[in-house]
Amino acid sequence: MKIEIVENVMQYNKEEAELNRMLFLKNKVLTLNILSAPGAGKTSLIIETIKRLKEDFNIGVIEGDISSTYDAEKLKKIQ
Repeated sequence: MKIEIVENVMQYNKEEAELNRMLFLKNKVLTLNILSAPGAGKTSLIIETIKRLKEDFNIGVIEGDISSTYDAEKLKKIQ
């Protein structure tokens, strides 16, 4: 059986991502996407980075752990 693909289901996502990239570039915003296995130290790295840079830079974090708010609560405390 052969299935014909007639539409890229990720096209909308690609277009939105490109708009975000252009907006960040225009406004000189550095963005980082930090991915790794659970327990690898992502939150610790982010917390330490914020502590060291928060006096010199505006820093924002979008935290996306769908299983708990534990890391989000830790990040709130360092503001």
